Amino acid sequence: MRHTGRKQGGAALIMVILMVALMTVLAVGLVDSVRYNSQRLLNQRLMDQAYWYALGGEQIAKFALKDAVEDATINLSQVWARRDTLFPIDGGSIAGYIEDQQACFNVNNLYQVNTEAEPGAVITEPASLTVLRGLLLNLDLSPERADFIADRVNDWIDEDFGPEGVYGAEDLYYSDQDFPYMPPNQVMVSPSEMNLLAEFEEGEWQALSPFLCALPEVNTPININTLLPEHAALLAAAIGNTVSVEQVRAVLNARPEDGWPDVATFISELALPLEQQPSTELLQGLAVQSKYFRGLADIFYQQRQLKMYSRFVIKGGKAVAYAREYGEVF
Repeated sequence: MRHTGRKQGGAALIMVILMVALMTVLAVGLVDSVRYNSQRLLNQRLMDQAYWYALGGEQIAKFALKDAVEDATINLSQVWARRDTLFPIDGGSIAGYIEDQQACFNVNNLYQVNTEAEPGAVITEPASLTVLRGLLLNLDLSPERADFIADRVNDWIDEDFGPEGVYGAEDLYYSDQDFPYMPPNQVMVSPSEMNLLAEFEEGEWQALSPFLCALPEVNTPININTLLPEHAALLAAAIGNTVSVEQVRAVLNARPEDGWPDVATFISELALPLEQQPSTELLQGLAVQSKYFRGLADIFYQQRQLKMYSRFVIKGGKAVAYAREYGEVF
């Protein structure tokens, strides 16, 4: 009997130890859960605060753009174009910049509404397609590659379902891929869509992407006052490649600090002979004003970082944010 009592006492002791161990595990798990949730809530609160700081940076950008649009031209001497903007805040800082979204080639300019041509009418290539081909050639792509990319982009965004040009492609081509998809037949949201259609060779996209943008409007002109000298290849293409990229870069480097007052002044500085003057269609693609911009608010707060990109359009003399993106934009 004594032996049985010892066994029962040992079993009871083991049960007590197991219960203590189980309670310890549960307590540790509960403490970890509380600590995790507390840290998560703290992170959320701090990131919410950073977001409100980013919205404050967006408001600053709106004021800077509002002041700029009251001038006769949009140029790089204005306050909005500063790249050293930095505002200290409690626990961090707000940095950022604004860039002109019309200092690039809007791929959606290639969008053409389908209209039936009159019998016997001469069909000419749209000026926007001429500019894209010229840009690709200035980036040392072969004429065949330039034609291939231009035809693919044109078919990607046009309204019809029939391939056009030598290299055009529509639904039947893309639906037959290993990972099939369909062309949108509407304007692009991002130039990165070109990676789905252009079959880029090594280095081509890296060379081309800095010159491209995708705006929600078609037929937007290129602002000659906000193009940087390193974008001379685009401006040369925009005037029909009648002068070399080096000549255009030299003209951009000699541009007045507050920009050219109009496109005619820029053309006159090129001193082109009459037979090399850009066509009226090409000149309509140039301007000294802009209405689309993108601003970055880079928030560093309590050892945390938030990047917010705001896209602005000028309406009624005011800057309106029509889209926001967070993190890195590719």
